[in-house]
Amino acid sequence: MTTINNNGLIRQQIQQNNISTTQSNPSQGQLNLSTLCNALQSSFSANKLERDQAESALKSIDSLPNACPLLLQIICSRTDVPEPIRSAAAIYLKNITRKHWGGPPPPSPDPSSLLPSSPARTNQPPAAPTVHPADKPSIKAGVVNALMTEPSKPISRLLAECLHNLCVAEYPHSWPDLLPTLLSNVVKGGQESDPVRVLGSLVGLRKLCKRYEYKSSAGRAPLKAIIDSGLPLLLQVLQALARQEMNPHVGNVIKQTLKVFWSCTQFNMSDSDALTYEALLPWFACIHDLLKRGMPPPEEGMRGREREKWVWCKVQKWSVQIMTRMYSRYGNPKAAEAGLLDFAQKFSQGAAVTFMGPVCETLAVRVRGGYVSPRVVMLCLSYLDTAIEQKSTWTALKPHLNFVVFDVCFDVVKLEDEDVELLNDDPHEYIARGNDIMSEFVDPRVMALTLVEDLVKFRTSSVARVLVDFLKANVAGYGASADHRGFEASLQLLGTLAKFMKDPKSGFSQDLPELLIRFVLPQFGSAEGYVRARSLWVVSMYYDLPFGGHFGSLVEGVLLRLSDPCLPVQVEAGKALQFLIQVPGTETSLLPVLPRILDEYFRIMREIGNDDVLTALDIIVEKFGDHIAPHAVSLVANLSGAFARYCETEDDEDMEAASAASQSLECISTVLRVVQDDEEIFRASEPHLLPVIAAVLDPSGSYVDNLEYGLDLLTFLTYFQSTFSPGLWSLFPMVVAAFHEFAFDFVGLMSTPLDNFIVKDFSGFCGAKTASGEKYIDLLFGMVKKVVEAGEDTAEESEVRKALGLFLSVFHTASQRPESKPFIDQYLPAATDITLSKLKEKSTADFASTRVQCYTVLGALLFYNVSSAAAELERRSALGTVVGMWMQDAADVEKRSSKKGAVLGWLALISLGSERLQRSGVDMADLVRGVIELGKSLSDDYDRAGEEDDDDGLDDDDVANAAQWGDMDGPQGFDGADEDGDIDILGKNNAEMMMFAGGGFGGKWDDDDDDDEFESPIDDVNEFVVLEEVFARLAQSEPAKLEAIKAGLPPDTLAAVGELIKAAQTYRASKT
Repeated sequence: MTTINNNGLIRQQIQQNNISTTQSNPSQGQLNLSTLCNALQSSFSANKLERDQAESALKSIDSLPNACPLLLQIICSRTDVPEPIRSAAAIYLKNITRKHWGGPPPPSPDPSSLLPSSPARTNQPPAAPTVHPADKPSIKAGVVNALMTEPSKPISRLLAECLHNLCVAEYPHSWPDLLPTLLSNVVKGGQESDPVRVLGSLVGLRKLCKRYEYKSSAGRAPLKAIIDSGLPLLLQVLQALARQEMNPHVGNVIKQTLKVFWSCTQFNMSDSDALTYEALLPWFACIHDLLKRGMPPPEEGMRGREREKWVWCKVQKWSVQIMTRMYSRYGNPKAAEAGLLDFAQKFSQGAAVTFMGPVCETLAVRVRGGYVSPRVVMLCLSYLDTAIEQKSTWTALKPHLNFVVFDVCFDVVKLEDEDVELLNDDPHEYIARGNDIMSEFVDPRVMALTLVEDLVKFRTSSVARVLVDFLKANVAGYGASADHRGFEASLQLLGTLAKFMKDPKSGFSQDLPELLIRFVLPQFGSAEGYVRARSLWVVSMYYDLPFGGHFGSLVEGVLLRLSDPCLPVQVEAGKALQFLIQVPGTETSLLPVLPRILDEYFRIMREIGNDDVLTALDIIVEKFGDHIAPHAVSLVANLSGAFARYCETEDDEDMEAASAASQSLECISTVLRVVQDDEEIFRASEPHLLPVIAAVLDPSGSYVDNLEYGLDLLTFLTYFQSTFSPGLWSLFPMVVAAFHEFAFDFVGLMSTPLDNFIVKDFSGFCGAKTASGEKYIDLLFGMVKKVVEAGEDTAEESEVRKALGLFLSVFHTASQRPESKPFIDQYLPAATDITLSKLKEKSTADFASTRVQCYTVLGALLFYNVSSAAAELERRSALGTVVGMWMQDAADVEKRSSKKGAVLGWLALISLGSERLQRSGVDMADLVRGVIELGKSLSDDYDRAGEEDDDDGLDDDDVANAAQWGDMDGPQGFDGADEDGDIDILGKNNAEMMMFAGGGFGGKWDDDDDDDEFESPIDDVNEFVVLEEVFARLAQSEPAKLEAIKAGLPPDTLAAVGELIKAAQTYRASKT
């Protein structure tokens, strides 16, 4: 094809089209085939300028109404257009159908959105469609036809994505003939021996199924139509192909047929006659035969990953995956969903047993040295793990236990050449693979260990003795056999079974210490790095056994391996030490070498980011807390440096480094906690911590996963230091900026260090400004306002209360700093408005917690400056209303801090005099009575708290109960249970599962996690002394009023006054 640079022409045509669109004239601005084709070809040009021009022009073709037909024409020109250009055309078609086709009709409005109290809900409108409605039928037909006839797999995938985009917008409401078209092409392809058409139809059918496979029953109606009309036809296809020669075309069609079946059944068995057990039996028979038939000889030179991607490996994988899913999800009668009990009973007694044969035969291929992909091995082992639960399949499996446990599982657990090469050539990747949590779902080694563990746990008498004897013999005979990998596998199985083995009821715990000391401890010095690493790991699994006089040797051996030349060995040694130091007395022997231990951990941390190593260091710091002070600054410096290194990793998907970064900050928190009484250490550590906290607070939000830990560090620095450096103060606006940018949900955690800033250096807070001149107090008020005014969907109630608590920090502190009054007075109106807005919003809420916090803030304003605060409420005609609501909610005030705030606020109002209160609709008699009753309640709270502080131990009943309930998860199988019967594995935690799944706690509840035990600037203000003083002044200023009030009080309330005055006198006496 001749290359013509027509990029300028494309842009010109686009401009013309834009004009024609505004003129509603679709005949203008049409793109021609030659121009588009040449532009696509130019996008592959080696000339950068030409390539950039082409790509720039092609970005705008989606605005041309005839772009889709032309792209389809290019895609289908297989003989005239090179495949790369056809692929590019398919990519552009996929993007246009995704962005500019036009979506389905809008759903019915959510009824809740019509409620007056609901915030307005607005959605971004989809991109304006540019495909003309008149062209859509031909484009849909063209995409389907292209998919049916496209032999190129990459282009076929792109066309399938185009079909998916069209289905999202059109199916089934505007495209009811799509399913019949796809199914008819399956038939037509079979009749004409056209595997490309059959495969294309199945690919399209799978895309259609995937739209609905995860939907709930209510949204699966289109999938039910596919199941009803499609599965019977696909069964015929599968039955016919299963008898044909095993060539790639046949394999691809079988694989795609199985994938459609998977999408129809893997998540839900809908109410369809095509999904009864009887209807699916022919499917099970075909899958059984496919797996039993095995795979044809591989193509010449096919190795490793290439073979794993081979179509017949894929057929094998989908066959086992379907049956494993069927058994685990639908085949257990004790876990059957409603309406599927009959299916489960028939499946567990029939197909599940029948399928045991080909599963074991597939595993036998591996045992004989043939190739079975790791994924298939994992799925087969998963099937067997499910099979041990049911009596029918267990009976079939039991005669073959030696084959399953020793020939299969033990061999799968062994390291392969690839593993050993990885350990030697790339130890970092070796460690990363070992810590990959996703391996549980794909790694056959993990599944083999799980199967063995479940066999020992649930079929103990049939497996445990012979397996343990085998493993012990392997370990004891290692010196003679020199079977390094067999020894390592034996240790891995022994470690996996540690919980079972250590239980005295197992009968195996007595001789374990001798086995480990005689045969495992010497292998700390093995020539093979993986043997040393596994030996350290297995010792950490059995650290709490009684090693007697050998324990010191064990500890010394682990310490030596911290400096092992092999990095995975160092990591295992670091992890093992965290267990050994938990044994009583170990810290005595380790204390003299503590500096050496810390240095080794620092070195390992510099080499690799491993959160297990950092967890071990965290435990060591905790254990040696009294001796950490000399090393604290060095620890903080090294951990801060480690955090920076782990965050700079180039691989954004390095979850191990990300986890290690978080763990390093958590370890710093532990260090600071154990040295919290030494302010000098905090001063020396601050230069290392400020950059870390600043990085976590960066407005980009790049380290949001570590924000909680960063705020913890800031809390330590602001709480345990008496004065703040300019560098520390510079973090205040960064906290507020992070809140506005990305951390709204962290306001509760932010409130603690912000409170420390305010309370501990109030004058610094009042005078602080940003570089642009914005006052820190203005930043704080803006933050509180944003939280309080946020809707319920944005801010949790507890977050609102935390934010309002920052007002308490300001005004309680100001009440004790008279010199700040002129500055703080100007913020009374804003605080009043913000608090009243939330009080009004929550005036009828079922739970009073947020209202109570609003009252507490208003009480703080009144206590700070009652005349001005009352005037602000009076200007808003709110004083009488607020006091009335406050007193009505007094019974719901539970926290001592809120009770104290109410008492002080009400006493402040009483000091204004009855005449002013009466003008605002407040009855002084009600206030006096309320103060006395709430004060008495508060006094009782203090008495109860004192009694609880005197009794903080466990009584004999507590100890007995702890012993009775201490071990609820011991080994099963020792109690004489029927080991050859069904096992209810799922039912063992049924009560707990039901509690969480079904809302077992019941009812509506309020997430009130506010802490009642906190330090406040008014802790030294005794409310009973204030009460005595206010009542004394009232007796002088309004004696008649006071006597009238007293006359109306019941005897118990009058008696309470005497008790409160006595409490005030007792307090005064304690201060003299």
